[in-house]
Amino acid sequence: MSVDEDVIEAAVLQIFADRQVPVGGHLSLEVLRAEWPQTQLRRADLAQAVRGLVFDGELELDEESEGPVLILTPRGHQRLRGGLKKEEPPRGMLATLLSPWKPAPAPAAPAAASLRHTPTPEPGFGRRKTDLF
Repeated sequence: MSVDEDVIEAAVLQIFADRQVPVGGHLSLEVLRAEWPQTQLRRADLAQAVRGLVFDGELELDEESEGPVLILTPRGHQRLRGGLKKEEPPRGMLATLLSPWKPAPAPAAPAAASLRHTPTPEPGFGRRKTDLF
């Protein structure tokens, strides 16, 4: 069963909220791993959520300290409070991307210009040497 990315990311941010981590505060990856089973989500979901949150700038990963820690950014805090949603393309752009491609209409040509001109064949054109006429 596949769980929506927003759900698993929200579960990670909820652990930050339960621990009352402030903006700029950190939570060790070990603590996050220890509390993850309470979410009843897979361990692979935790890795996916952390990657997504770091990629979106809602968490920062600091590997310089004693062990890897995740730092809550202002953007992550805003999403935690419900003021930030995943960015979606504007509806006009989305409609343009999803609509089938239609070629631009050709300019209308005058009726006389639309007739094909076929040149008169040269004498002997299309005949074989063995034809009598």
